[in-house]
Amino acid sequence: MLPKIVFIIGFTALFTTVLLSSARIVKSDFEFWPPPSADSWQHGTFRTLFRVFFSSLVILSVADFTPGSVWRYLPGALLLMVGFGFALNWTGFLGWKNAFGEAAGLKTKGPFSVSRNPIYVVSILGMVGWAILVGSWYLTALLTIWACLYLSAPLLEERWMKEHYGEEFKNYAAQVPRFGSPSALVAIMLSQLELKVPPLVIVVVCAGIMYLCAQTIQHEWLLATHLREALGVVALVFAGMVLSAALITFRRHQTTMNPLDPNQTNSIVTSGIYGYTRNPMYVAMFIALLGWGIFLGQISTGIGLVLYVVAITQLQIIPEERVLKEKFGDAFLHYCETTSRWGKLLH
Repeated sequence: MLPKIVFIIGFTALFTTVLLSSARIVKSDFEFWPPPSADSWQHGTFRTLFRVFFSSLVILSVADFTPGSVWRYLPGALLLMVGFGFALNWTGFLGWKNAFGEAAGLKTKGPFSVSRNPIYVVSILGMVGWAILVGSWYLTALLTIWACLYLSAPLLEERWMKEHYGEEFKNYAAQVPRFGSPSALVAIMLSQLELKVPPLVIVVVCAGIMYLCAQTIQHEWLLATHLREALGVVALVFAGMVLSAALITFRRHQTTMNPLDPNQTNSIVTSGIYGYTRNPMYVAMFIALLGWGIFLGQISTGIGLVLYVVAITQLQIIPEERVLKEKFGDAFLHYCETTSRWGKLLH
């Protein structure tokens, strides 16, 4: 009974918002969204309706949650966090005054350089994840209406933008698509995560995914338990040796070991283990994950290994190399030509 009542309340708040926003189509001098000013009744009414609607979503997520498998929870939670995480980040970039209908300046940089409405795009991504995670038809219905509202909102907002920003907005709209291309938005999202996610976090996440894969996509063990345990320990010890060799070499050259700030690097390390691979620490992490996969004994754990290589390359290695190329120029380029990224042992 409670989910039905909450759904009706949420739907009423959303329907009222849509009705008031659409009234301008019939009556051109009526303004609701975007509101005429921050102290107008339209601004206050919109915020109240949105809070009621959003509260309904939160209550439904608890009251009408449907249990499921990890393969529903995992992608659902990931899409939810990524979508709304970037939505909040980009709303901060846009400015909360702009987000709630005030003319605080036209934004054309960052994510707004590839899409006129990037916040709506990633929010819809978050809505998809939210619906998958909770598994409620009531919640899914409200989220679907919310997504449709976000897809149609630019039709109302762009008229307002033309009135307030004139030729500046017209020129911007002529160059940047309304919702942008998926590849361009993904590139922007990845660029904003570069050198911000500690490699150890990536390892832990991938290790967790490997465990979930081993538990949910099972087959007969390829190796006996004692052999899997022994190989796993050997891989872990070898990874520790590679990591130790890298750290010792770094200490000898007295350069930074902070992976999130390669600008602090004062020299290119090419001796010792760095003569075999440009990234021995990341190779060591890969070997440790490989040992974990062997210990788990399921081929499906390879998903985590692939994810690790992609994530560490895109979020850490490539950005590091870009900084080092700018800082050391030809010296670093020569090092790249003579030493591979992942090491001779992987060739």
